[in-house]
Amino acid sequence: MSTEVQQILTAVRVLSSKERRELAMALEQETLVSPVQPNLDLILAVRGKYAHVPTSSDAFMARKREDLASEN
Repeated sequence: MSTEVQQILTAVRVLSSKERRELAMALEQETLVSPVQPNLDLILAVRGKYAHVPTSSDAFMARKREDLASEN
């Protein structure tokens, strides 16, 4: 857990019940107003040189297991 989150949790512990409800409502509104959307450019950049490969790592590993089994 990051230091910032720990500091926030420490501060929340001293809030009254009313203040906690207000905080919860404000956080809910913030989430509704600006939901976190995945950045497609970032996702593609992370995939790097294999961005063109339309397969998951699980599917790849399954194919490799099949290849190894057929070789034996």
